[in-house]
Amino acid sequence: MKTFSLVLSLPLLWIAPVLSAADEPLELQEPVAVPDSKGGFDYLQIDNANRRLLANHTGNESFDVFDADSGKFIKRIATGRAQGVAMDPDAGKYFVSVSAQKKLVIIDSRKLEKTGEVALGGPGDALVFDPKNHCVYVGHDDATDLWVIDTHSEKMVATIPIAAGPEYVLYDAGSDRIFQNIKSDDTLLVIDPGSNKVRETWSTAPAKRPHGLALDPATHRLFCAGQNGKLALMNSRDGKVLTTVDIVSGVDQIAFDPGNKRIYCASSSGQMSVVEATDDGAKNIGNVRTSPGAKTVAVDPKTHAVWIAYADKQGVWVRKLTPH
Repeated sequence: MKTFSLVLSLPLLWIAPVLSAADEPLELQEPVAVPDSKGGFDYLQIDNANRRLLANHTGNESFDVFDADSGKFIKRIATGRAQGVAMDPDAGKYFVSVSAQKKLVIIDSRKLEKTGEVALGGPGDALVFDPKNHCVYVGHDDATDLWVIDTHSEKMVATIPIAAGPEYVLYDAGSDRIFQNIKSDDTLLVIDPGSNKVRETWSTAPAKRPHGLALDPATHRLFCAGQNGKLALMNSRDGKVLTTVDIVSGVDQIAFDPGNKRIYCASSSGQMSVVEATDDGAKNIGNVRTSPGAKTVAVDPKTHAVWIAYADKQGVWVRKLTPH
């Protein structure tokens, strides 16, 4: 009986599947060193028109600009503790929210030079630009305000009272509405930029402490990432949760690539969940190991490359991941 058992076990060991790098949904490229800097990053964005990766270098108190194809460092602009960036391509402006110094910094996106700033009533965090009313909406980090700044006058024109803990915010041009994640009560606010008032409040459950937020305007789906490891797919017209996908815990920023229907969910744990949107919902197609602290992410709509930025004991880096 012992000999017969051994014969059966050998084929089982031989046919066991072995995962290769090609089976991963993303392939990590060599990291690119960021010169003369320190500390980690917050929100990343791609300026596709100018082929730039925009990095809010929180730990370095600067706004860093890189080439979106090579990752090559282009320029650093001293801003204070940069948290997020919004773009007005027609006016040629970047708007950078700054937390510790409590201001919104305005940068000429053509010359990459600071041109002005607007004082805020507290630390600025995530923000979004509404091209219809030419206003920037800036969340008061962990507090109860959403500030509205007119980009023509460069003055604050309104303060919208909200529940505590605003996280990611985005603008939907199709419906002319702003969506704001609130982590304190697991909700998503629907804001009318015409009146600057909250019109609806939707539950994000089972996504708890929602941070990352993305939109597919073609299918009217919102992707809302909770820090508890749940990604809620919501109907952007009525707030109904359509389905939920398990992702890594501790996700901060997420990025949606409409070209390949993927949602990239970055976590400070050093992992990124790759979720694929399908006709009837979505599925997690793999968790990719990145680097501890790489909690924010940007996706290039032209090349479909994914970018992260982080600091470790060896230095400060930006890194490209290419999809399989």
